[in-house]
Amino acid sequence: MKLALFLMATLASTSTLAQQCNIDSAHLKADYKITNTHNHEQSTQSLTLWRNSSQVAHQREVITELWQHLANKQIRPIRYFNAEQRGIEYQPSEVRGIQNWSAKSQLVDNHLIEKMTLLNTQGTGCDEVKNYTLSENGNDFNLAFFTHSKLVKTFSVSNKKSQTTTLLSLNNVNTDEPLISAQFAKWDRFQTTDYADIGDNEGDPFLAKMINLGFIEHGATGFYNQQGDAIQGGHHH
Repeated sequence: MKLALFLMATLASTSTLAQQCNIDSAHLKADYKITNTHNHEQSTQSLTLWRNSSQVAHQREVITELWQHLANKQIRPIRYFNAEQRGIEYQPSEVRGIQNWSAKSQLVDNHLIEKMTLLNTQGTGCDEVKNYTLSENGNDFNLAFFTHSKLVKTFSVSNKKSQTTTLLSLNNVNTDEPLISAQFAKWDRFQTTDYADIGDNEGDPFLAKMINLGFIEHGATGFYNQQGDAIQGGHHH
């Protein structure tokens, strides 16, 4: 009887260990594909999420946006232009609507997840995924979220009225810390200009080009998508 109890206890502790997850969620590189569908026409782009302790970066083909989580809980953004190896540094006060770290580090805001309905939980340990859904203001949200690494597995937003669907899907995760540290060090070596000093440097061909393209605009956030359209929730004088 005692042996049977011992074996049961051993099996229980073994299964508990199997369900634990030792992934380092603070240092990782996650490759995503974004698929936009509108009236059955599809376009795709890639997005890489980088985490390095108190720094997060969203790397796209043209631009990388990096955020530093400061000791005072404020978020300081830097926008890097990949090909030119140049950057624009902002102060937290210069850009509003960005003081939500979860939206940067997870690609989906915790406030949104809290509003969603949990459908089910699948898998165990590092593979545990929670599936959520929400319908709000004509939009249908569906999220599959890795519990331990705080990573989106898939996230879709559909709007029947405009016949548009955006799907974010995870392709690959890398937790090689030297590789991640090296990438952040590389960005740190890019030549940067303070946003406040752009007016004094309009003779700089790079800055003149970016202002002309609409990626940098006085009195706005300086945060634009790849088409040069202003991202909502910005700072206006």
